[in-house]
Amino acid sequence: MSRRSRVAPSDDESSTPPIPSSPNAMNQGRLEIWFEGHEDRIQTFLIEINRKQIILPKVIRMSWLRAENFGNLEQYLKAQKMKTFLGLSGKVYLDLVKVFYANLKFSNGVLKSTVKGVEMEITRQTWKDVAGLRQRGMQVRKGETSAVDGFNKVQYFNQCVRNQCEQARNYHVGRLRVEERLLAMVVTKIIMPRGSNHATLNEGDLVVMYCIQNGVMVDWTNTIHDHMMKAKRLTDFKLPYVVLISKFIEHFGVDVEGELEESTSLLNHVSTLNMHRMEFTKVGNT
Repeated sequence: MSRRSRVAPSDDESSTPPIPSSPNAMNQGRLEIWFEGHEDRIQTFLIEINRKQIILPKVIRMSWLRAENFGNLEQYLKAQKMKTFLGLSGKVYLDLVKVFYANLKFSNGVLKSTVKGVEMEITRQTWKDVAGLRQRGMQVRKGETSAVDGFNKVQYFNQCVRNQCEQARNYHVGRLRVEERLLAMVVTKIIMPRGSNHATLNEGDLVVMYCIQNGVMVDWTNTIHDHMMKAKRLTDFKLPYVVLISKFIEHFGVDVEGELEESTSLLNHVSTLNMHRMEFTKVGNT
């Protein structure tokens, strides 16, 4: 039987509590199963990955956007073919997600990992089958925005603020119109999730928002795998995409019997209630 609980963050939580990385903190037998006895991979897991927190998932439904009269944002996201990805929910395997990250590499243009002896290559078809994403469009990264026609982060941010008389001195989401603020949440908590500082937007956040609102097709598979590799590489970076990776694990038939199994709940969904808790207030279209 699997151990089960609900992935249900409180309003101020965005990641799971840290798990001790000591070899004594978990059963050595489980490590042997997860890594097929590869001692080097076990050490990578214990030293580099297991201590990291996992970012709790957010889910947004197109039907909710429509019901709340965010029709423009719904159409922008649908045009980017993100409906399935943004709505991913269900079972998550927190331990196995960390095993996935411990073995993660990018080779010959493909993400690869191994979990419990099952080799996974995240090919073009895998992205489409699991997340509804297609490998087409621009590759958009922070610091490499010159190829995005018409993008200037200061000008774009100023176009999105509620008070057009104010000029950008910082890029705080609280100054945005409600639709752009919601889009910023989608970008920083679902598309490129980070564990903290969602209130201040960086150039990478803004160029993604610009592309979505201006119909510039983005290769989201590239965006996601870059973010995964960054999360693995940087010591203080929390681990994103727990639901997506759990879907990969299921897709490739990894044996999850006896593994720690949790599930998303309605509290993970973007809703009117948790928007109010985050001090979103919609008055007309602003």
